[in-house]
Parts: sequence; C-alpha cells; structure tokens
Amino acid sequence: MKRLLALIIVWTLLVITGTIVSADGATTHHRRHKSKFGRKARTAAMIAGGAGVGALVGGKKGAAIGAGGTGLYAFNRKAARQHFKGKTRTAGTVLSGTALGAGVGAAAGGKRAAAIGAGAGAGGSYLYTRRKHYHRRY
Repeated sequence: MKRLLALIIVWTLLVITGTIVSADGATTHHRRHKSKFGRKARTAAMIAGGAGVGALVGGKKGAAIGAGGTGLYAFNRKAARQHFKGKTRTAGTVLSGTALGAGVGAAAGGKRAAAIGAGAGAGGSYLYTRRKHYHRRY
C-alpha cells in the first residue's frame, strides 16, 4: 500500500512538473537565467533523491544502491568538474562507489557480503578516478 501511494505521489509530481515546464517553454523570451539552485546544492539534492527513490523501492539496501549510483553520476558530470575541487570529486566518487558496493553486497548476501562489496566498490571507484582523463574542449 505504501509503494502504491508513493508511486501515485511521484506520478502526480511528474505530471505537474511536465505541465509547468511545457508552459514555461512556450514563452518567447530566450534570456538565460542564473539558477537559484546552486551547483553544489543540486548535487546534494540529486544524491538525496537517489537515496529516497532507492529507499522506496528496496528499503535500506535500495537506499544505499540509489545514493551510490546517483553519487557516481553527480560527481562525474560536467558541472561537478567545473564547480568542485579534484579532491572533493575523488572523495565523493569513492564514497559513492563504497555505498553502491555495500548496497549490492547486502542485497546479494548479508553483512559479510556488504563489507566485501563496500571494499570492492571503494577500490573500483578509486581506480576509476585515477585512470580517468579529463579532456578540455574549447
């Protein structure tokens, strides 16, 4: 029953948001507005949203998977490269990979598997950040 209610609420919000966006797109002025919602706050909101959706779908394990997956995306997108220091991005990516690995490990086999998954996620995401090369495009 909770999942059905959550699904109805999320669906309603999506419909309302889509209506607002389509109505806003119909205006004729094309000036670019500065976002009222800052880049760092947006990254935090993305991670919290991923954790929330994951928690609705799969409980604690789902929350870890959702937050980890969203964090990996959020810390490796173009806006994050422009607005976060390198060490912050590395720490965010490694912590997100750790959460993702722990969630997948816990879903697969319990506490011991969660610990192994967390270690694998941390190691894998750290190696990913060290081997990744950012190319500037002008």
